[in-house]
Amino acid sequence: MVGLRRIDRYVLRELTGPTVLGFSLYTFILLMNAFFLLAQNAISKNLGWSLIGRLFVLELPNLLVLTIPMSVLLGVLIGIGRLSSDSEWIALQSAGRGPSVLLRPVGILGLIATLLSGYVYWVVVPASRFAQRSTRMEVALASNMAADLKPRTFYPALDGIVLFVDEIRPGSRNGRLEGVLIHRIEKEGGTQELILARAGNLYPAPDRSGDLEMDLYDGTVHRYRNDDPDTYRPARFRSYHLPLPAPAYLAAFRQPPNKGPLDMTASELRREIRDARASDDPVLRAIRLRNATLEIQLRIALPFASFLFALLSVPLGVTRVRSGKGAGFALSLFVLLVYYVIFIIFRDQAARGEIATWLGAWSGNLVVLPWFAIAALRMRHPSGEREGWLVRLVRLPFRFVRSVARRIRRRGRRASDAIAVAAEAETVSRVADARLVGRLDAYVGLHFLRVFLFALLSAYLIYFIIELRDLVSDALRNDLSMMTVVRYLGLYAPGMIPFTLPVACLAGSIVSVTLLTRTGELTAIKAGGISMRRATVPMLAMTLALCAVYFVVDDRIAPSTNQKAAEVKDLIQNRAPRTYGMALGGRWVFGTDRNVLYNYRLYDESTQTFQGLSVFTLDRRGARILDHRYAASAQWNGSDWVLATGWYRSFPPDASIGEYRRFETVTLPLDPPAHFVQREMLLSAGDRMVDQMNVHDLKREIRDLRRSGYDTTRLEVAYFGKFSRPLTPLIMVLLGLPFAFRIGRRGSLYGIGVAILLVIVYWATFAIFNALGLETILPPFLAAWAPNILYGLLGTYLLLYVPT
Repeated sequence: MVGLRRIDRYVLRELTGPTVLGFSLYTFILLMNAFFLLAQNAISKNLGWSLIGRLFVLELPNLLVLTIPMSVLLGVLIGIGRLSSDSEWIALQSAGRGPSVLLRPVGILGLIATLLSGYVYWVVVPASRFAQRSTRMEVALASNMAADLKPRTFYPALDGIVLFVDEIRPGSRNGRLEGVLIHRIEKEGGTQELILARAGNLYPAPDRSGDLEMDLYDGTVHRYRNDDPDTYRPARFRSYHLPLPAPAYLAAFRQPPNKGPLDMTASELRREIRDARASDDPVLRAIRLRNATLEIQLRIALPFASFLFALLSVPLGVTRVRSGKGAGFALSLFVLLVYYVIFIIFRDQAARGEIATWLGAWSGNLVVLPWFAIAALRMRHPSGEREGWLVRLVRLPFRFVRSVARRIRRRGRRASDAIAVAAEAETVSRVADARLVGRLDAYVGLHFLRVFLFALLSAYLIYFIIELRDLVSDALRNDLSMMTVVRYLGLYAPGMIPFTLPVACLAGSIVSVTLLTRTGELTAIKAGGISMRRATVPMLAMTLALCAVYFVVDDRIAPSTNQKAAEVKDLIQNRAPRTYGMALGGRWVFGTDRNVLYNYRLYDESTQTFQGLSVFTLDRRGARILDHRYAASAQWNGSDWVLATGWYRSFPPDASIGEYRRFETVTLPLDPPAHFVQREMLLSAGDRMVDQMNVHDLKREIRDLRRSGYDTTRLEVAYFGKFSRPLTPLIMVLLGLPFAFRIGRRGSLYGIGVAILLVIVYWATFAIFNALGLETILPPFLAAWAPNILYGLLGTYLLLYVPT
């Protein structure tokens, strides 16, 4: 019994490390997007670190329900695979121990993970969702909306009001606004008000209700109705106090949140089932009962998957993971892919009432259980037996990588022999030196390439699993084939290069160095008179080549594939063609001449026609409107705009009565249609359009928008990022190599752990500098290049001090 307890403790120690590593890896990947959002909110809204930390922590519970089972599967596969590859499983069998000696500690780990995941799902998740809502409400109500404003950008979030400012100057508590333009429209009656002011202050109302107050100085106000120009009333003011309603998005925070099944505790779910059964409406009763019952089943089935994954990993790890930890990682991704695809399909069918709720919740587990039974029977077969079709299917995507590995081993034997001869020889000729270095470069380069390809495939598989969670259910709901989802994933792949390629290069370099160190080959290289810095040249050269590939894909391929992927995703999610929103007063665009302002209700690109077009000529320095033209419609005739059924008013500087006339048609040389189409797409779609533009198009848009007076800070940050981001793989490798040499013989798992930490630190820094650039605190060039410069110098410095 004492021996068994020692074995249990030993096996548990072997499983704990990979499990913790897998938990960190999966949680980090799912939280990567939160880094950018939290950093930008922290800077733009002046949030404290305690509030930022609270927001970040509240993101975790929903992810833990997924990452705990995933990490158990990965950890047990890698741990059992190591026991099998080091022949320790054979030693246990020789001592008369059967599979139970492994099942006992694995079952303990799976049971702990099941209890932990169940506690998170039953207790933490419902509480965190309400805490998350209250925290977001606190951020929205307490922050100064002036901090959300961007200079030279129209802000339409206020109810019935559009706000525009030229500059936001520091110097007052709330920020001094210069060149203010406000448009208001009454929902009843249609009276519009256009206000221009030289300066103003915007601040929250003292009662903290979310309403706003604004003080304007030295400007004009024009009240008018497009259908009744005789009621036009201009006026000038020295100071003007304007109360503003809270932004429309705050209305949702003021309403008491309605609890759904995911927000309910166990007692509330039981109460919901009782209330549903007592309901008089049969349709509502069936829906409420089905949703509550399904949620209870899910809260039992998903945590229990941790236990089943742990059991399944034992026969898979013993029989088929003899090739190392990499194969265990690949096999874990395949198991997760099978489980979640089946689970999502049946869960959505249960939510629609097409199958029983228990079948929808337990479908993934019902697949894993017979899989474990079959794999357990095969575990007793000799290891040399022919592989089954399932194992061959798993190994198929990695066949190319394995063929590369065989070439590496063949060349490695020759390189190792050459290194040994060089270490013993006192003098070596220059020709022999060149031949040795050439073979060494090929050996190290192929070693790096093998690990890089494996890491790249693994990263893509993880991202695909995350995307499939939502897309499969949407495709089934809208009666689309799975080939549509596959097509989307193919178009989605080039756009993920910025996320997958740097991580794969970093993992490739660190794991390659740790493996070479563990086998003693780096020692042989140093014994042959070759420094460690010289040995890294093939890795750096291949990474630099991959940076060039990154730039080409990001600039030439990804813009078009991102656009097509967005279209396919809209089809899968059954989203109608979007106009990106319409403010109550219509859309606003400045002309090429900054003193011309357009306001229109609708623009039809196919016919090049405006509906409800107003053209204002402004004196922005004097905060005055010089004239105002309105037309019920306007159409492009190839060279000019033909305005129909409208009127014209002018406003002299001496406040005298200006010119007023009506017209049936008039021709004006205004901005061409391309000006409005580009502004509509770029200003409305934001970052999504930037991802769909190459360097040349982005530079042209920045030039044209700056000429029209728009704020181009976001576009400039993205423009310089087009050149800085492709060097990210090289910077990460420079930063990772010194740590890889210091890890030594601790193994590839430590290397992967260090890689994860370095990626977290780099992306957090990148998110902070990116947010500083978007908030105009740093110049766009510095915001885009500072992380690469900082970590590139740091990595080079550390690499110079590596013992050679």
